[in-house]
Amino acid sequence: MTNIVALTYCSRPVGFSFEQTGEILAVSRRNNARDGLSGALIYDNTTFLQWLEGEVADIRAVFDRITADPRHTDIKLLLVRKLDDRWFPDWSMTAAVTQDQTLRSLKLVPHLSLNQFDPFTWSEGDAVCFMDALSDYLNRRPTPKSQAAEDPVTPRSIDSNPAARLDRQLNKLL
Repeated sequence: MTNIVALTYCSRPVGFSFEQTGEILAVSRRNNARDGLSGALIYDNTTFLQWLEGEVADIRAVFDRITADPRHTDIKLLLVRKLDDRWFPDWSMTAAVTQDQTLRSLKLVPHLSLNQFDPFTWSEGDAVCFMDALSDYLNRRPTPKSQAAEDPVTPRSIDSNPAARLDRQLNKLL
């Protein structure tokens, strides 16, 4: 039996332009296919939100690369959790990107959409709810399994060391 885990983080781009997203996605898709990772990337020209799923060692390695990448700042680890099945099984890296707000009308769950895209203010439950709905949407499930979070969205302080937080979360899971 494999230990599939999911990791979700958000960050702010530094020295990054919208035109580079195609290149980033091509490299991510190639590397993720090689490493057995799947996931989704949402980028709105000011914020990255990414869900990655795979084996623990592969998740740890890719997060190390991300946290060392100078194109990311304010990295906030939103969640780490065990999965029974992959949520994005057919996507080495799917993406929702917008330069001109064209995706802002995508309404995935009652209280979160790209209209209110600020994952730095989301709770872990909000991140799960959003990604769950995105998975349902992309996989064309007839009935979404998502439900709105019961608690309101509350901001949390950004952990100054997201890699250390990942280690703590992985240790809790294993």
